[in-house]
Amino acid sequence: MNTLRRRRLPWLLLLPLLLAPACAERSRPSGDAGLPSSAALELDNRATLLLLADRRELVRMPLDRALLGGPQLREDLAVALGRIGDPQGRAMLEGLAVDEAVAVRRAAVFGLGELGVREAEARLLVAATDADREVGALAVEALGKIGASLAEIRPRLAALGEVESEARLLPFLFRFHEPAALEVGRVTLFEKASPWRGAAAYGIARYPRPEAAPILRELLADADPAIQAIAARGLGEVGDPGDLAPLRRTLDAAIAEGADSPAIQAMRAGAKLRGRSHAAAPADEWAWPETLGGLFAHPSAGVRITALEAAASFAAGAPAESALVAALAERWEHAETTRERELALLALAVSAAPVARTAVRQAATNESAVLRAAAAAGAGRVGDLELLTQLASDPSPRVRLAVLEARLVAPPAEAAAWARQALTDADPPIRSTALDWWAEHPGLPVEALVAAAAAGRPATELEDDRLAAVRALAGLAKARVEERGACLLALDALTRDGSYLVRREAIQALRGLGETPAPLAPLETRRQLSAYRDILQQTARPRFVAMETARGRLLLELACREAPMTCLSFLHLAEGGYFDGQVFHRVVPDFVIQAGDPRGDGWGGPGYTLRDEINRLRYQPGALGMALSGPDTGGSQFFLTLTAQPHLDGGYTVFGHLVEGAEVAARIVQGDTIVRVREVAGRASAAKR
Repeated sequence: MNTLRRRRLPWLLLLPLLLAPACAERSRPSGDAGLPSSAALELDNRATLLLLADRRELVRMPLDRALLGGPQLREDLAVALGRIGDPQGRAMLEGLAVDEAVAVRRAAVFGLGELGVREAEARLLVAATDADREVGALAVEALGKIGASLAEIRPRLAALGEVESEARLLPFLFRFHEPAALEVGRVTLFEKASPWRGAAAYGIARYPRPEAAPILRELLADADPAIQAIAARGLGEVGDPGDLAPLRRTLDAAIAEGADSPAIQAMRAGAKLRGRSHAAAPADEWAWPETLGGLFAHPSAGVRITALEAAASFAAGAPAESALVAALAERWEHAETTRERELALLALAVSAAPVARTAVRQAATNESAVLRAAAAAGAGRVGDLELLTQLASDPSPRVRLAVLEARLVAPPAEAAAWARQALTDADPPIRSTALDWWAEHPGLPVEALVAAAAAGRPATELEDDRLAAVRALAGLAKARVEERGACLLALDALTRDGSYLVRREAIQALRGLGETPAPLAPLETRRQLSAYRDILQQTARPRFVAMETARGRLLLELACREAPMTCLSFLHLAEGGYFDGQVFHRVVPDFVIQAGDPRGDGWGGPGYTLRDEINRLRYQPGALGMALSGPDTGGSQFFLTLTAQPHLDGGYTVFGHLVEGAEVAARIVQGDTIVRVREVAGRASAAKR
């Protein structure tokens, strides 16, 4: 079977929608009567672009019409082409990259980066030297995304002078995974007055090469705490056990100075190095556990939590009478939050001390599903199979999932029985986890995988189980020649599934198997053009949201212009009380706080998915982003960044930012409650409520 084809929806069926702007004044709803005809036509054209981006469909006629519009419409056109993602839009984007309007050029070069095709490299190299610095910087970012070489970029930038060259290249140095990036960063770091030292350090440390280790060790002693944190993180990836001592010195100094970020990153790096090799430097063998144990009661929640997380690495093999085990047992009994008790229990289980089995058994009867799930994970560590069997019938899906994950690390023959049994569980995430195991250990019959791909789910669940079934079919096709034909037929049928995400996953699977399926059909949004016009009108003004939490109030300004559909969905959910009473189900100190899941475990959603609205807003501290499990899988789960995270730029929709309450966000701990979320008129109104 060399070619798999499917019929696409004839574009003529879209003609009533796409021609709507031409007859706008005849069919204008009475609510738009006050709009001048030119403004009404502009709105209709913009709405058409939003419709096409939402459907992920490239149709030439309305795109050509937008090309003849004003600067605002041409900018929207560039944004839409980037989001549609069809390589056939490249020529139009390249033309817009030399538009007379700066805003259009910025949107176009960013869109070329999102398109991700190497054929755009020549145009982007020209754009890198654009008279506008931001256009040039966006072009460099796009070149990094498509895999261009610094050897092609640097000579062009050098002609602009050192100041312009650094301003365009260094913010995106981390996107170039090649030896030359290390040298560029090293040179900048020697310039103590350079405003781009932080960016250079990030470029070296984000995806570090082993050769970066000496530079990162030197940066641990930098005067800038932010650079210390970056260096510590990088050393956790490419360092060795000998780095435990300098990392602990960095930790001690950061604690003394009240600098949470380098302290948190030093602890994480130490835990990673210790986890990779238990042959720690003798001088630090006892110093780290003592230091971590002393931080379990630190006033900063981020420091406390990270110390408990790191303790698991140093507790492994620790003597039962060690001070660290004693401190963990004390924290398990008297922790301030459920999250701290959970982490203390998990670290105790790793230690395998006698007190661990008692604590695990105690947690298994706790009313908190979080602690019972931790007990399941702990039971796997201490080898309490009787307790695992007991918890396998727990009413909470979170607990049953923890049991499954604990059993799937067993030898394949034993794990297979659990993975097969899990397919009958009513909870889609449990089935998804089992199916991902089967994707890596092919052996389940095709019929069972087809049934799993067709399984339904509650409205609040994501489609991860069905997507995992598609991946399992692909894994079976690769592993067993005799099953390949049946798997291909099943995958071909799934390319006509009613779910856009399932269709896309099936097409990608077939391509990975060397087949040639038809292009992905547009997504059926079931919205008329008038709905998109309404969306644009409802998001034309600034919108603010007040989020009351157990720790205090957060005030958010939504980026409606850049992400109208995401923002409007968030507003509708908020006004309906959707977020009220939910918890922050994921908090990673010095990184993000995340909420918006009605299940409270990261697997839930509102019953629909949103297309990504990737834009040029950056993940600076306090950025509001849409959480994903893959492209176009957004729904209700959102996150706030606690620190700058440039690697997230262009990968997740930014749809707002925190304008008040940064100190509140820093205090939030996993499991904390959202009291209510409601729209407010602005900062002044939020202060009065």
